[in-house]
Amino acid sequence: MTRTMALSASDISLLLIAAYFTFLLVSLLRRGKVVSGPWLFLLRSFFPNWRFYHGLGYQPRLFVRIVDDTGQWQPWEMFMPRATFHLSDLLHNPRNNLTLAHQNLVDHLSADVQALPEAGDVRDLVTYQLIERLVRSRLRANALQFQFQLRLIPPRAEADESMAVVTSPAQTA
Repeated sequence: MTRTMALSASDISLLLIAAYFTFLLVSLLRRGKVVSGPWLFLLRSFFPNWRFYHGLGYQPRLFVRIVDDTGQWQPWEMFMPRATFHLSDLLHNPRNNLTLAHQNLVDHLSADVQALPEAGDVRDLVTYQLIERLVRSRLRANALQFQFQLRLIPPRAEADESMAVVTSPAQTA
């Protein structure tokens, strides 16, 4: 009599869970060492990245000011304040999704500015040009000129002009 060893679905599930936690344990022991490779890059969505919770960082925020029809510069205003929550947003939320996409663009501009070489011009960055178009498309009708400013705001701090990383030149609307 021959006896075959067939693994059931629950046995395979237990093996996969054990392999997952073994990988997590090994990655914790290898902390600080970068594990890279083309297959690991494709599988990165299956593994948590705990560096997200490592610490609070600077928040990139976009501020805009305009010259109105009286010819006076208005005070700086945050361009994309936090979205309001409605109960119906749990089912369908395109407005807030678009706002998140715009904030993601601001985050990308901040990262591109930080990676910009010393001799580089911020106006040549694609993210800068996209932000400029975004601001121009959402301006009030009475704006004659506008400027935008990227600020890196520390956690739990009030924003002021000293936190500006990029200030655009005055542009006609």
